[in-house]
Amino acid sequence: MTSPRPAASRRIRSRANGDGTVYQRKDGRWEAAGCVLAPGNTRKRIRVYGTTRKEALAKLTAKIAAGNLGLPVAAADSTVGTYLTYWLNGVAVHQVRENTHTRYATCVRLHLIPGLGAKKLARLTAHDVRAFLDRLRVACQCCPQGRDTARRQCCAIGQSCDKRLSPLTVAYVHSVLKSALEHAVREDELPRNVARNIKTAAPRPRRFKPLTAAEARQFLHTTSSDRLHALHELALPRASARVSSSGCTGKTSISTAAPQASAAHSNEPRAAA
Repeated sequence: MTSPRPAASRRIRSRANGDGTVYQRKDGRWEAAGCVLAPGNTRKRIRVYGTTRKEALAKLTAKIAAGNLGLPVAAADSTVGTYLTYWLNGVAVHQVRENTHTRYATCVRLHLIPGLGAKKLARLTAHDVRAFLDRLRVACQCCPQGRDTARRQCCAIGQSCDKRLSPLTVAYVHSVLKSALEHAVREDELPRNVARNIKTAAPRPRRFKPLTAAEARQFLHTTSSDRLHALHELALPRASARVSSSGCTGKTSISTAAPQASAAHSNEPRAAA
Protein backbone atom coordinates (compact mmCIF):
# COMPACT_ATOMS: atom_id res chain seq x y z
CA MET A 1 0.00 0.00 0.00
CA THR A 2 1.39 3.36 -0.99
CA SER A 3 1.72 5.98 1.69
CA PRO A 4 0.18 9.44 1.08
CA ARG A 5 2.44 12.21 -0.05
CA PRO A 6 3.53 14.67 2.55
CA ALA A 7 1.51 17.90 2.77
CA ALA A 8 4.47 19.99 1.64
CA SER A 9 4.68 18.11 -1.67
CA ARG A 10 1.01 18.50 -2.49
CA ARG A 11 -0.02 21.11 -5.08
CA ILE A 12 -1.37 24.21 -3.38
CA ARG A 13 -4.44 25.74 -5.03
CA SER A 14 -3.97 29.48 -5.47
CA ARG A 15 -7.64 30.13 -6.40
CA ALA A 16 -10.82 28.95 -4.76
CA ASN A 17 -13.55 26.98 -6.47
CA GLY A 18 -15.60 29.27 -8.75
CA ASP A 19 -12.86 31.87 -9.17
CA GLY A 20 -11.78 30.48 -12.54
CA THR A 21 -8.39 29.57 -13.87
CA VAL A 22 -5.53 31.67 -15.22
CA TYR A 23 -2.74 30.34 -17.40
CA GLN A 24 -0.31 31.49 -20.09
CA ARG A 25 -0.89 30.55 -23.72
CA LYS A 26 1.72 29.46 -26.22
CA ASP A 27 1.59 32.86 -27.94
CA GLY A 28 2.64 34.58 -24.71
CA ARG A 29 -0.76 36.02 -23.78
CA TRP A 30 -2.51 35.18 -20.54
CA GLU A 31 -5.97 33.58 -20.60
CA ALA A 32 -8.48 33.54 -17.76
CA ALA A 33 -11.55 31.32 -17.90
CA GLY A 34 -14.51 31.02 -15.55
CA CYS A 35 -18.27 30.55 -15.28
CA VAL A 36 -20.46 33.64 -15.17
CA LEU A 37 -24.16 34.42 -15.18
CA ALA A 38 -25.74 34.16 -18.64
CA PRO A 39 -29.16 35.11 -20.06
CA GLY A 40 -31.99 32.90 -18.84
CA ASN A 41 -30.49 32.57 -15.34
CA THR A 42 -27.95 30.01 -16.57
CA ARG A 43 -24.18 29.75 -16.27
CA LYS A 44 -21.71 29.79 -19.12
CA ARG A 45 -17.94 29.55 -19.31
CA ILE A 46 -16.17 32.54 -20.82
CA ARG A 47 -12.58 33.30 -21.66
CA VAL A 48 -10.80 36.66 -21.47
CA TYR A 49 -7.26 37.56 -22.48
CA GLY A 50 -4.55 39.96 -21.40
CA THR A 51 -0.91 40.73 -21.94
CA THR A 52 -0.14 40.00 -18.30
CA ARG A 53 -1.56 37.60 -15.72
CA LYS A 54 -2.84 40.51 -13.65
CA GLU A 55 -4.72 42.03 -16.60
CA ALA A 56 -6.44 38.78 -17.58
CA LEU A 57 -7.36 38.06 -13.97
CA ALA A 58 -8.80 41.57 -13.52
CA LYS A 59 -11.04 41.14 -16.57
CA LEU A 60 -12.36 37.81 -15.33
CA THR A 61 -12.89 39.12 -11.80
CA ALA A 62 -14.92 42.06 -13.16
CA LYS A 63 -17.23 39.74 -15.12
CA ILE A 64 -17.68 37.39 -12.17
CA ALA A 65 -18.45 40.35 -9.91
CA ALA A 66 -21.06 41.64 -12.39
CA GLY A 67 -22.66 38.18 -12.43
CA ASN A 68 -22.79 38.14 -8.63
CA LEU A 69 -24.73 41.42 -8.81
CA GLY A 70 -27.27 39.85 -11.16
CA LEU A 71 -25.95 41.34 -14.40
CA PRO A 72 -25.64 38.59 -17.02
CA VAL A 73 -22.89 38.62 -19.58
CA ALA A 74 -24.01 39.66 -23.06
CA ALA A 75 -24.30 37.17 -25.90
CA ALA A 76 -20.83 37.70 -27.33
CA ASP A 77 -21.45 35.63 -30.44
CA SER A 78 -24.37 37.79 -31.60
CA THR A 79 -23.86 40.82 -33.82
CA VAL A 80 -25.93 43.99 -33.75
CA GLY A 81 -27.38 43.14 -37.16
CA THR A 82 -28.45 39.65 -36.04
CA TYR A 83 -30.09 40.97 -32.90
CA LEU A 84 -31.88 43.81 -34.74
CA THR A 85 -33.32 41.29 -37.19
CA TYR A 86 -34.51 39.10 -34.31
CA TRP A 87 -35.99 42.09 -32.46
CA LEU A 88 -37.70 43.41 -35.58
CA ASN A 89 -39.30 40.11 -36.65
CA GLY A 90 -39.83 38.49 -33.27
CA VAL A 91 -40.58 41.32 -30.85
CA ALA A 92 -41.50 44.63 -32.47
CA VAL A 93 -43.87 43.01 -34.96
CA HIS A 94 -46.14 42.02 -32.02
CA GLN A 95 -45.91 45.33 -30.15
CA VAL A 96 -46.34 48.15 -32.69
CA ARG A 97 -48.72 48.94 -35.50
CA GLU A 98 -48.11 47.77 -39.04
CA ASN A 99 -47.10 51.21 -40.34
CA THR A 100 -44.72 51.71 -37.41
CA HIS A 101 -43.18 48.29 -37.99
CA THR A 102 -42.66 49.19 -41.66
CA ARG A 103 -40.82 52.36 -40.66
CA TYR A 104 -38.75 50.37 -38.17
CA ALA A 105 -37.82 47.86 -40.88
CA THR A 106 -36.80 50.62 -43.28
CA CYS A 107 -34.68 52.29 -40.62
CA VAL A 108 -32.95 49.02 -39.71
CA ARG A 109 -32.35 48.02 -43.33
CA LEU A 110 -31.09 51.38 -44.63
CA HIS A 111 -29.19 52.78 -41.66
CA LEU A 112 -28.64 50.58 -38.61
CA ILE A 113 -27.46 47.36 -40.24
CA PRO A 114 -25.10 49.08 -42.74
CA GLY A 115 -23.68 51.26 -39.95
CA LEU A 116 -23.55 48.95 -36.92
CA GLY A 117 -24.60 45.51 -38.15
CA ALA A 118 -21.13 43.92 -38.09
CA LYS A 119 -20.37 45.09 -34.55
CA LYS A 120 -20.53 42.53 -31.76
CA LEU A 121 -23.50 43.22 -29.50
CA ALA A 122 -21.41 42.64 -26.38
CA ARG A 123 -18.76 45.11 -27.51
CA LEU A 124 -21.07 47.91 -28.58
CA THR A 125 -20.20 51.09 -26.68
CA ALA A 126 -21.67 54.56 -26.35
CA HIS A 127 -18.73 55.86 -28.38
CA ASP A 128 -19.67 53.54 -31.26
CA VAL A 129 -23.26 54.79 -31.25
CA ARG A 130 -22.23 58.44 -31.08
CA ALA A 131 -19.73 58.04 -33.93
CA PHE A 132 -22.38 56.26 -36.01
CA LEU A 133 -24.89 59.08 -35.52
CA ASP A 134 -22.24 61.69 -36.37
CA ARG A 135 -21.45 59.90 -39.63
CA LEU A 136 -25.14 59.63 -40.39
CA ARG A 137 -25.58 63.41 -40.12
CA VAL A 138 -22.87 64.34 -42.62
CA ALA A 139 -22.69 61.38 -45.03
CA CYS A 140 -24.36 61.37 -48.43
CA GLN A 141 -27.08 58.71 -48.36
CA CYS A 142 -26.96 57.74 -52.04
CA CYS A 143 -23.88 55.55 -51.83
CA PRO A 144 -24.68 53.51 -48.65
CA GLN A 145 -28.13 52.71 -50.03
CA GLY A 146 -26.80 51.67 -53.45
CA ARG A 147 -28.67 54.27 -55.45
CA ASP A 148 -25.69 55.24 -57.61
CA THR A 149 -24.94 51.82 -59.07
CA ALA A 150 -27.83 51.81 -61.52
CA ARG A 151 -28.20 55.54 -62.02
CA ARG A 152 -24.51 56.27 -62.56
CA GLN A 153 -24.83 59.52 -60.66
CA CYS A 154 -23.54 61.16 -57.51
CA CYS A 155 -20.60 59.31 -55.91
CA ALA A 156 -20.50 56.72 -58.71
CA ILE A 157 -19.05 59.42 -60.99
CA GLY A 158 -17.13 61.23 -58.25
CA GLN A 159 -19.63 64.06 -57.78
CA SER A 160 -21.49 63.75 -54.48
CA CYS A 161 -24.98 65.24 -54.37
CA ASP A 162 -24.65 65.76 -50.58
CA LYS A 163 -28.10 64.34 -49.91
CA ARG A 164 -28.08 64.15 -46.11
CA LEU A 165 -30.60 62.99 -43.58
CA SER A 166 -32.69 65.55 -41.74
CA PRO A 167 -32.17 65.96 -37.97
CA LEU A 168 -35.59 64.41 -37.39
CA THR A 169 -34.59 61.27 -39.30
CA VAL A 170 -31.33 60.95 -37.36
CA ALA A 171 -33.26 61.27 -34.09
CA TYR A 172 -35.69 58.59 -35.29
CA VAL A 173 -32.83 56.18 -36.11
CA HIS A 174 -31.45 56.79 -32.63
CA SER A 175 -34.83 56.08 -31.01
CA VAL A 176 -35.21 52.78 -32.90
CA LEU A 177 -31.77 51.66 -31.75
CA LYS A 178 -32.59 52.62 -28.16
CA SER A 179 -35.80 50.59 -28.26
CA ALA A 180 -34.01 47.50 -29.57
CA LEU A 181 -31.20 47.70 -27.00
CA GLU A 182 -33.69 48.35 -24.20
CA HIS A 183 -35.38 45.06 -25.03
CA ALA A 184 -31.98 43.35 -24.93
CA VAL A 185 -31.52 44.70 -21.39
CA ARG A 186 -34.96 43.42 -20.37
CA GLU A 187 -34.09 39.98 -21.74
CA ASP A 188 -30.79 40.04 -19.78
CA GLU A 189 -28.69 39.91 -22.93
CA LEU A 190 -27.02 43.24 -22.16
CA PRO A 191 -26.10 44.71 -18.78
CA ARG A 192 -27.09 48.27 -19.86
CA ASN A 193 -28.42 50.28 -22.80
CA VAL A 194 -25.41 52.12 -24.24
CA ALA A 195 -27.60 54.31 -26.49
CA ARG A 196 -29.82 55.63 -23.71
CA ASN A 197 -27.60 58.47 -22.45
CA ILE A 198 -26.60 59.79 -25.87
CA LYS A 199 -28.26 63.09 -26.71
CA THR A 200 -29.08 63.96 -30.30
CA ALA A 201 -29.21 67.54 -31.51
CA ALA A 202 -32.67 69.06 -31.44
CA PRO A 203 -33.96 69.74 -34.97
CA ARG A 204 -34.00 73.42 -35.84
CA PRO A 205 -36.98 74.87 -37.69
CA ARG A 206 -36.32 76.07 -41.20
CA ARG A 207 -36.22 79.79 -41.80
CA PHE A 208 -37.89 80.78 -45.02
CA LYS A 209 -36.44 83.52 -47.15
CA PRO A 210 -39.06 85.71 -48.81
CA LEU A 211 -38.95 86.60 -52.48
CA THR A 212 -37.10 89.69 -53.55
CA ALA A 213 -38.85 92.35 -55.60
CA ALA A 214 -37.22 91.10 -58.80
CA GLU A 215 -38.22 87.49 -58.06
CA ALA A 216 -41.80 88.55 -57.28
CA ARG A 217 -42.09 90.49 -60.54
CA GLN A 218 -40.67 87.52 -62.45
CA PHE A 219 -43.19 85.22 -60.79
CA LEU A 220 -46.11 87.49 -61.67
CA HIS A 221 -44.88 87.82 -65.24
CA THR A 222 -44.57 84.03 -65.61
CA THR A 223 -48.04 83.39 -64.23
CA SER A 224 -49.73 86.23 -66.13
CA SER A 225 -51.69 83.77 -68.27
CA ASP A 226 -52.75 81.63 -65.31
CA ARG A 227 -56.40 81.74 -64.30
CA LEU A 228 -55.37 82.49 -60.71
CA HIS A 229 -53.11 85.41 -61.66
CA ALA A 230 -55.28 87.93 -59.83
CA LEU A 231 -55.10 85.80 -56.67
CA HIS A 232 -51.30 85.72 -56.94
CA GLU A 233 -51.20 89.50 -57.19
CA LEU A 234 -53.25 89.80 -54.01
CA ALA A 235 -51.45 87.08 -52.05
CA LEU A 236 -47.82 88.05 -52.67
CA PRO A 237 -47.76 91.36 -50.72
CA ARG A 238 -49.68 89.83 -47.80
CA ALA A 239 -47.45 86.76 -47.62
CA SER A 240 -44.33 88.94 -47.76
CA ALA A 241 -45.61 91.10 -44.91
CA ARG A 242 -46.43 88.00 -42.84
CA VAL A 243 -42.96 86.48 -43.37
CA SER A 244 -41.24 89.77 -42.55
CA SER A 245 -43.19 90.12 -39.31
CA SER A 246 -42.11 86.61 -38.23
CA GLY A 247 -38.47 87.71 -38.04
CA CYS A 248 -37.11 86.56 -41.41
CA THR A 249 -34.88 88.94 -43.30
CA GLY A 250 -35.37 90.03 -46.85
CA LYS A 251 -37.08 92.85 -48.68
CA THR A 252 -39.91 92.49 -51.11
CA SER A 253 -40.97 95.90 -52.36
CA ILE A 254 -43.83 94.84 -54.57
CA SER A 255 -45.83 97.57 -56.18
CA THR A 256 -49.34 97.98 -54.83
CA ALA A 257 -50.63 99.04 -58.22
CA ALA A 258 -51.28 95.46 -59.24
CA PRO A 259 -53.45 94.63 -56.21
CA GLN A 260 -55.32 97.88 -56.68
CA ALA A 261 -55.94 97.01 -60.29
CA SER A 262 -57.13 93.60 -59.27
CA ALA A 263 -59.42 95.16 -56.68
CA ALA A 264 -60.78 97.52 -59.33
CA HIS A 265 -61.52 94.56 -61.55
CA SER A 266 -63.26 92.83 -58.69
CA ASN A 267 -65.45 95.88 -58.06
CA GLU A 268 -66.72 96.07 -61.62
CA PRO A 269 -70.32 94.99 -62.02
CA ARG A 270 -70.78 91.61 -63.59
CA ALA A 271 -72.68 91.29 -66.83
CA ALA A 272 -76.18 90.10 -66.50
CA ALA A 273 -76.73 86.56 -67.47
